[in-house]
Amino acid sequence: MGGYGSGRSGGRPTTEDGLTLRLSTLLRDRPGCAWSGSITWTDTRTGEQSGSISYEAYLRQKTGRLRLQYTTTLKDGERRESDYSIELETSHQTFGGRRWWFLCPRTGRRATKLYLPNGALTFASRQAYGLVYPCQREQPHDRASRRVYKLRDKLGGTGGLESYIPKPKWMRKATYDRKLEEIFAAEEIVYAHIEMLDRRLDRLLGR
Repeated sequence: MGGYGSGRSGGRPTTEDGLTLRLSTLLRDRPGCAWSGSITWTDTRTGEQSGSISYEAYLRQKTGRLRLQYTTTLKDGERRESDYSIELETSHQTFGGRRWWFLCPRTGRRATKLYLPNGALTFASRQAYGLVYPCQREQPHDRASRRVYKLRDKLGGTGGLESYIPKPKWMRKATYDRKLEEIFAAEEIVYAHIEMLDRRLDRLLGR
């Protein structure tokens, strides 16, 4: 796994520039239990393994500990072995039960996810590394386009903007029409951003 710095496209690194450790994939709410396992990450773009760790979990009634072991490759090619523990604690839920939390090893803050940015050595919270969410790096037109395709995907659309989306057999006609109107309104926002970009380009080129 492997120096910590900017993200793939410049600027502050995002939560996707590295590995994410989710508490929900590790813990079973069984106080007094101990177990071990491993986690493997796969790069969704290439299908290749991007990292793996071994872990041991120890739960008491209200607190616990998670031991992590893995190897990190630094920018200069040096391989660094990591073996450390992260403290866990619980909080009471409003309607009963409890919720488990990581305690960030760098800030002490509660978190349900910890991150290991490229080149970093220890998993820590998003705030500890100053990470931003990918959507915070998006331009307005990118964000608008992403919303359109998300809406189209939910309705079963597979084409581009303005392409026909047949009504799912199980969906009521009124619901289908309402969802189409939502898509059309979102597409109008995308085209408005495109026109704005075109006007900016014309001004830059003196046209």
